[in-house]
Amino acid sequence: MNEPLYLQIGDRVADRYRIVSILGQGGSGVTYGAEDLDSHQQCALKQLSLKGMTHWKQLELFEREAQVLSQLDYPGIPNYIDYFQTDTEQNRCFYIVQELAPGRSLADLVQEGWRASEAEVRQLGVKVLNILKYLHDLTPPIIHRDIKPQNIIRSDDGQIYLVDFGAVQHVYQTTMAGSTVVGTYGYMAPEHFQGKAGPATDLYSLGATLLFLLTHCSPADLPQQRLKIDFRKAVQLQPDFATWLDRLLEPAVEDRLPSAQAALAALTQSSPRSVRRQSFSQRKRHQPKGSKVQIQRIPSQITVDIPPSGWRGKVLGMEMLALFAEGFLFALMASGLISMFKMIEGPIPVEMIFAFVLPLLIGGTLLMAAILFGLAGRIHVQINPQQFQICWYIDRLGLRYGQTLGNTKALNGVRLTAATANSDKLCTLIEGGQRHTFGTMLSLPEKEWLVHEISDFLWLQQHQSQQPTTSER
Repeated sequence: MNEPLYLQIGDRVADRYRIVSILGQGGSGVTYGAEDLDSHQQCALKQLSLKGMTHWKQLELFEREAQVLSQLDYPGIPNYIDYFQTDTEQNRCFYIVQELAPGRSLADLVQEGWRASEAEVRQLGVKVLNILKYLHDLTPPIIHRDIKPQNIIRSDDGQIYLVDFGAVQHVYQTTMAGSTVVGTYGYMAPEHFQGKAGPATDLYSLGATLLFLLTHCSPADLPQQRLKIDFRKAVQLQPDFATWLDRLLEPAVEDRLPSAQAALAALTQSSPRSVRRQSFSQRKRHQPKGSKVQIQRIPSQITVDIPPSGWRGKVLGMEMLALFAEGFLFALMASGLISMFKMIEGPIPVEMIFAFVLPLLIGGTLLMAAILFGLAGRIHVQINPQQFQICWYIDRLGLRYGQTLGNTKALNGVRLTAATANSDKLCTLIEGGQRHTFGTMLSLPEKEWLVHEISDFLWLQQHQSQQPTTSER
């Protein structure tokens, strides 16, 4: 007798979970409402059956979903509880257990006749953007890739939850091309069909979801002009909100709002004056005590000067370690060289001497350069609306250590990043797939303050560039 593919109401899983209802079914599994028999807590039990799989990629996505969920901690995302598998003679099933989000999906609410006002849609957009901001600000950023009405839950008190991370993707420093195309037609950004995904991809899907709430039509059924959804004839909106939706629904990524933070700022601020007031007063942070970093900021430019660290703290330890390593290497090389000379009869070839001495000289030069930069190295960062530059040079000598130049409009933001979980965080300008780091020797409070100030400046520049000119008004 064949084993049934799906669970039935009343079935028990792992002698702990009792199936109460069927919440939904998709390409990556079936989600059940269940009761935890140990805690009597209501939960969501997502199942992937090995017997029902059509491709091994489904299991990879399922395991990735479990891994990502276990790392998340945000009020708008149901808490992860468990991940396990069960085996029978005919099948193997994998399960993800989460807290059950109270409420109903936006798709169900609309189907039941709910008509959201423009104010309610705005408020809902703010709540989802806050969730996306949390996900996109992680290191590496997490892209949901399947924002749609079915995956947003609204409780009776208006709380919003984002669910179903089955299509989730980490976005690393490397290219985002080549990823699996997972999503829902009508809510997928054009680049998504090419296997590409980034923060702006989720923003497009959010815009399409909000449009569904306003029109009660699938975005795929609305007219298009040059691949862009033309919604203005289908619904009457306030001009600023319609313009904001337009920016989310731009087919070209470079024309779209670039981040959840930028989208949130544009949605919640109504005039350049109010943005300026909030940017320079309410959002201001104080410089950490004892910091010698200097910031000069005017509306069109921010300049950061990081002075030499000198013989103190972490720098002193690194410098002493470098000197010890250089001394140890010198002694080791000298010992080996002497042993070789004793074994050789006659004149010693010059090439052999160079073969031993040259690596030591190169290594020593690099170490001394690092020590010199730690003692006297100064970093200069300058960002204006057109260009940004980072310069490293030796203080008082005018000797440039390195320089990075880039286009400010190509910047996706600034944040603290770390190469590994155990390494120190660095101030990082994100330019497409490139990362430009600086501030290695600063304290963590200094780095956090510096990232906040630069982020605030970039945010203000982004918002001002979105304001219509006098002729456009």
